[in-house]
Amino acid sequence: ERLSRRFADAARESEQLQARLDQARLQALRLQLQPHFLFNTLNTITALVHRDPPGAERMVTGLSELLRASLGTAGEQEVRLDRELEILRHYLDIQLVRFPDRLSVRFEIDPAANEALVPSLLLQPLAENAIKHGITPRAAAGHLSIGAWRRDGTLVLEVSDDGVGVAPGEPLTEGVGLGNARARLASLYGAGHRFEAGPRDEGGFRVSVEIPFRVEPRRPASRSAS
Repeated sequence: ERLSRRFADAARESEQLQARLDQARLQALRLQLQPHFLFNTLNTITALVHRDPPGAERMVTGLSELLRASLGTAGEQEVRLDRELEILRHYLDIQLVRFPDRLSVRFEIDPAANEALVPSLLLQPLAENAIKHGITPRAAAGHLSIGAWRRDGTLVLEVSDDGVGVAPGEPLTEGVGLGNARARLASLYGAGHRFEAGPRDEGGFRVSVEIPFRVEPRRPASRSAS
């Protein structure tokens, strides 16, 4: 019996250690995004300072809103989809100032999905990846689509563009955005998620994510003293 308890204690300590290691890894992955995302946004503003000062001023205002929203989720591995979309919209507002005639954006969000929990700072790097590698390399204007909907017990997220895409047979090279998303989803959901990234049949590129549909637990209403 004593030996059995020792084995049980050792197993419990091992599980707790693994949980702490997993949490540390997730936090490191999330922190990897912040300087990358801020550096790229500041570069965008710098490019407009002399060419379009009013545009640069609007972008600085947008950046302050973006930082306010993103810092509000600091330390959180998952946030509600509507909060994640707030951050994404601030980022895309900045990009629309930078590419007013070359970028258009469409959101297709199922209202039933807004309360679902998603990994924080998941969508912004995917949208950045689509703009940087799909839309800006082409001469013509490009279109970015953001979708989210509930499918039975899962939440489906899609980020797609009609940009240059990937040539048939060309290997997909994952940068910070795609690689980080894949690693965080695997750590958070294990086999309970799906992550697909590749060319669309109609041209361009699509990233599709499917995760369990979960919402924040509702707090019980407080009782007033009689």
